[in-house]
Amino acid sequence: MASYILLMQSGPDQTEQGLHALATAENLIAEGHRITQVFFYGPAVIFGNQFLSFPSSLDDLQQRWRQLSHAHDVPLVVCSTVGAQYGVEALPPPQGNLAAGFQAGGLAEFVATLANTEQLLQF
Repeated sequence: MASYILLMQSGPDQTEQGLHALATAENLIAEGHRITQVFFYGPAVIFGNQFLSFPSSLDDLQQRWRQLSHAHDVPLVVCSTVGAQYGVEALPPPQGNLAAGFQAGGLAEFVATLANTEQLLQF
């Protein structure tokens, strides 16, 4: 089976893209593939903010990413440089506001993981 990295660039306000990315990840795992990392870049870094909340009428995509990560040991990596531009301080509370289940990383880490992964999917 293949290994995949998911590159999330769609922010939490783009619900359809977020649901599509989650469904794709769940389907890949169900088919026996491995997801080596979900890298949040651009507006998607907001997923890593502990103060993110979703209206009750929408799926809590942040929580769903955490559940996927916990159940299948998938690292959720927020680009720390871009995160700072969106108000995501890449440290756990109280020093920062990085949500539980997410970790800070950089493009170098992303590229290193990508080099050892077979497929890249971008959302």
